[in-house]
Amino acid sequence: MIRVATLDDAQELLSVCNNHELRVDPDFELMPLSEITEFLNGYEEPSHTMVLDDGGIKAVMFIQTSTPRNKVEPDFFTVGTKAQSKELFDAGFEWLAQNRKGFDVRTYCNKMDTELLALFEESGLSFLRDYYKMVKEPVEKGFPALPQDITIEAVDLESESRTLHMLETESFTGHFGHIPLGHDDWLAEKTTEPKLDRKGVFVAEVKGEPAGLLISNDARSEMNGGWVDKLGVLEKFRGLGLGKLLLQWGVAHAAEKGYQSVGLGVDTGNESGALQLYENQGFKPTVVWRGYATTI
Repeated sequence: MIRVATLDDAQELLSVCNNHELRVDPDFELMPLSEITEFLNGYEEPSHTMVLDDGGIKAVMFIQTSTPRNKVEPDFFTVGTKAQSKELFDAGFEWLAQNRKGFDVRTYCNKMDTELLALFEESGLSFLRDYYKMVKEPVEKGFPALPQDITIEAVDLESESRTLHMLETESFTGHFGHIPLGHDDWLAEKTTEPKLDRKGVFVAEVKGEPAGLLISNDARSEMNGGWVDKLGVLEKFRGLGLGKLLLQWGVAHAAEKGYQSVGLGVDTGNESGALQLYENQGFKPTVVWRGYATTI
């Protein structure tokens, strides 16, 4: 039967999700239980999670909604048969058609997951682009020396929210798929993020003028690793090496916390040079996520 999942299902869902990914890629970095809990609770808004239960959970679809962005992201995992997988996948998209009509849909899976990719395409989803998960391991301790007139300081999220919102919004303007939020929605999203690293929010200034930001996340803490959630530099300050300095600062911050590695995500089609920056700093791809899209 198809039913709505609850937190009581978290441990079984963890097994389904990790077994799905390990079947595709034996080197996959396992999800922790806390990630499943976050999936079930929802990020910006309460999630809707559907499972196919046939003597045990065989497939799950976690549906995350961002109303301000008019976007919905269903994440699908299965250990069942192709017929069971398709049954839940179709039921999930039927729910979306009834409850999220007019929303843009974005979904992702490992590029090596041929079965799920085939299901995406059979269901009429269109290929969007590829994204890397990249990891640097080990990480070096020690913050980089800063050139004259450049500073990088940790800031308080709430008291500096206007500056941070401006930096993130303007830094990512023009990036593929970026949908800016107004300040209040942006702050609400950040303050409800359970793994936000409050001490890892940094602003770079050039001659006292805000120029870039880096926001850290503890999403990989159970693997003794850090995560770079956002890294951006205003266009007028690009070419000064601020992206490199901010990235090195974020890595040093993670090392100072005792983490052994740092991860991040990057759009492989990003024309800003971010991918080359990460590669030059020792980050290596561990997963290629293939993105697909449609409109309900």
